Amino acid sequence: MTIELMPVPTRTRLPLPGRGATYVYDVHGPEHGVPMVLLHELGGTAKRWRSVIPRLAAAHRTYAFDLRGHGETDWASEYSLRLIADDIIVAMDELGISGAVLVGHSAGSVVALLVAMHRPDLVAGLVIEDGAPPSSERDRKRPGRLGKPVAHDWECVAALMVEATIRDEWMWEQLSVLPMPTLVVAGGGNSHIPRAELEDVARRIPISDLVCFDVGHFVHRNQPAEFAETVLSWIASRVGSPSLRTPPARRQELL
Repeated sequence: MTIELMPVPTRTRLPLPGRGATYVYDVHGPEHGVPMVLLHELGGTAKRWRSVIPRLAAAHRTYAFDLRGHGETDWASEYSLRLIADDIIVAMDELGISGAVLVGHSAGSVVALLVAMHRPDLVAGLVIEDGAPPSSERDRKRPGRLGKPVAHDWECVAALMVEATIRDEWMWEQLSVLPMPTLVVAGGGNSHIPRAELEDVARRIPISDLVCFDVGHFVHRNQPAEFAETVLSWIASRVGSPSLRTPPARRQELL
């Protein structure tokens, strides 16, 4: 099953006060729909979400950002996951986005977690696609520079790949106090993120579900229809329920 692509959207530029940067984003969906913020992986752009946006935007106001150092958003002299998370917090405040579902892929999922940890008032639910807080158990080598133009700053890639291999104990500890429901999506297959690590993430978060695919690191690109349906069904059953304010006795594994 495939999802029809939406027309290429008009890109919107958003200067971030106090950040020295202008972010670029795409917006889709009903103006008064529950907001959904989409955060791409390292080396990607907002365009990476195009295969799932038509389904997600049917009920949600979706905001897909080019993150700092990526796409048309400003590149910078300094990069870190926390700097990018702070950018997203400022952007959400500027756009008046709160009570949102944050959907992050890989490094974008770490940014989503940091936003939720620092500003839980902005986040009603989290979808973490094949990503986890930085861990020293990973061995990621810096990729060689390609001979053609790319849509990201190589210095950003280098900095965040180093950061990914240094365990962030604070983040791992903060997982246990996240108040919002969280869906952890494991890619499986040839993904470089071990399933055991994602199971650990889900185990630590009080209100969490784990769903496992077997299609590799890029779940939403390899199985867009299945990914979108899983996310929407989970939001309908978990995020909208008042009972979620009290953590369930056990974490539920969806698949």
